[in-house]
Amino acid sequence: MLEKVSEIVFDSRGGSSQIAMGLLSYLEEVAQKEEPSVVKLFLEELYEIVLKRRSLISPINLVNTLRQAYEISLGESGPRPYLRDMIRLLRQMYGAALEAALRSAEKRLAQCNTILTLSKSSQVISTVKRLSPHETRVLVGWPLMDGLAAYRELKASGVNAILLPDLSVCEALTDVDVLLLGCDAVLPDGSAINRSGSSIVALAAREAGVPTLIICDSTKLDINNLWLAEKWRLTAEGIPVEFQVFERIDSSLIQEYISELGCLDPASFVDAARKEVVSWPRRLSFQQRWI
Repeated sequence: MLEKVSEIVFDSRGGSSQIAMGLLSYLEEVAQKEEPSVVKLFLEELYEIVLKRRSLISPINLVNTLRQAYEISLGESGPRPYLRDMIRLLRQMYGAALEAALRSAEKRLAQCNTILTLSKSSQVISTVKRLSPHETRVLVGWPLMDGLAAYRELKASGVNAILLPDLSVCEALTDVDVLLLGCDAVLPDGSAINRSGSSIVALAAREAGVPTLIICDSTKLDINNLWLAEKWRLTAEGIPVEFQVFERIDSSLIQEYISELGCLDPASFVDAARKEVVSWPRRLSFQQRWI
């Protein structure tokens, strides 16, 4: 079971939201009725696994929510908590947050005709599919070619998408309404962590007068200062290429975070998201008692 968890967490093709939701879905499927001591040990082992990939914060926060909520429930009167019920409720809470973020993005971007993005964010792709703007430009994302994957998915859904080389940033930003990015983490200073190349594009966007908006949810806030960079090694025509796959976008380059909390500047998002994430264990424990 834990080997499968590790496989899900270290998936190199999925985005952080997809990985987090996939993890919760798998855990709900395999959870058994066990003695509290067994469950607590399992949750600790689970937490150790997600901590091994500290470039992605949502899985860490979600598993930590489970740990804390289970501990709270054990101290409450009433029947013993059942882990599968708690996982199902947490998955529903997380899904609701993702859906609310998409609704916020739909409202915020309703008047945007031309959007630029890069990498392959499930939240960005879902937003663009719902909006179907006049034109969506996508940077190809060498060497991972994740932008190409995003382009293909958008085209398959009927979106008017245009693929551009990574070096054509100035061309890509011409007459663009917004640079829309996903993220894998939000740091306590309001900076965002996203695919390498994001920072230079956000910098170029500022110079071009194009706002950079980040779509995410509160579980991506690194409330415990755990984030660590992650390096990948690939080969190009037999030559090794090593690079940091996720990088920091300074908060000064970000106009707004779009999330289930609405559209907020970086500092306001950090404050609101911190309160939200901290409240999840108690809310989860409370809901579990009424099943």
